[in-house]
Amino acid sequence: MAGAVQDETRDELAASPGRLPLVLLGSLVITGIGQTLLYALLPLASRQLGMSEYQASAVFALSALFWSGFSPVWGRLSDRTQGVWVLALGMIGQAASNLAVGLVFFFALRGALPHPWVFPLLLTLRGINGVLGSAVLPSAQGLALRSAPHKPRIAIIGSIATCWNIGTMSGPGFATVLIGLGTGAPLFVSAGLAVLAAGVVLARAPAGAGSVIRAVPRRGAARLVRARIWPFMAMILATGTANAIVAQATAYVILDRLSLPPARAHAVIGIALSLVAARSVAAQTAAIRLRPAAHRLMTAGAAMIAIAAVAILLLPNVYVLLPALAVTGMGLGIGSLGISTAASLLMRPAQQGAVAGALASASSLGAIVSALGVMPFYHVMPNLPYLAVAVLGAGVAVASRLAPRRSGLAAP
Repeated sequence: MAGAVQDETRDELAASPGRLPLVLLGSLVITGIGQTLLYALLPLASRQLGMSEYQASAVFALSALFWSGFSPVWGRLSDRTQGVWVLALGMIGQAASNLAVGLVFFFALRGALPHPWVFPLLLTLRGINGVLGSAVLPSAQGLALRSAPHKPRIAIIGSIATCWNIGTMSGPGFATVLIGLGTGAPLFVSAGLAVLAAGVVLARAPAGAGSVIRAVPRRGAARLVRARIWPFMAMILATGTANAIVAQATAYVILDRLSLPPARAHAVIGIALSLVAARSVAAQTAAIRLRPAAHRLMTAGAAMIAIAAVAILLLPNVYVLLPALAVTGMGLGIGSLGISTAASLLMRPAQQGAVAGALASASSLGAIVSALGVMPFYHVMPNLPYLAVAVLGAGVAVASRLAPRRSGLAAP
């Protein structure tokens, strides 16, 4: 009897077909929070520590670069080895990075750490998050697909994306609630939760969890995956770039174009960014229930992005901006879900980590493309950010009709 109870507990990550393990979904929410809470903390801390806006941006850009470079590596490793251990390593790596960044804030703000040391330390420590934290999403998607092999692919990928988005959307709010205890407090709490979640993941992992269903030849495996899904990598890069532009440019557009009093402008900025994130999660949740074909999601999402961007360009006022950003969020949510699902369905179950890693790498590059290729020209061409979003959306809408597809894309 005791052995049976133990086996039932350890089979949590090998859930019965048709449902995903709650511990996996909860871990994604926790790590999503840990990924974005620094966005709310670093601007305030940087002013107190004498860092420039360019230095603060460099901290995030370097992490994004590492995230892009290492995501495919972790995805392939997850396919070949124990995916549970890759997931736990990513969570512990993120926890270590956040804990160390919190300690830097703690000592520097109290004068125990020279301010000139802060920038190189933050670059290094946030870089650790980019290297190790990038293991979470690819390994989680591979584990989820192997845990519920008979569940529709769109529902699995949508559940993973939605839990991650809920976490990343909650990160800045999580930081705001705890910052009264100290600038480092949100980072310390997040690190503790991530370590606890990693421990639960390892404790619930059954013997052999995450092992591949069918072995993938090691030589040329990465080249094979990229050759099959490169159109989807290009589309997810375009979608990720559009998402980054919206996140980075919206505040400037509201401050510079809407002629609002400062207090109201900051309130509108908060509402606008929350709308994008909330509508993205809501649209993905609806798509999971309705399960439309993946290519239809790609086309509809990209068209929504393009149309909303054109509306903002033509009618730059708050009554158009907020509804248009809500539509943009919906388009980003279902568009990225459609792209990920269509790419996943072209590859075997044993290649899902590699697929997820390749797509995560391309999406992460979008933040760098936006930061280096679009936003530096904002003051010269104020319409450039949303013009770029419109062009990217239109391009993905066209490409989605030409991309390779498998019949029954909403099926396993």
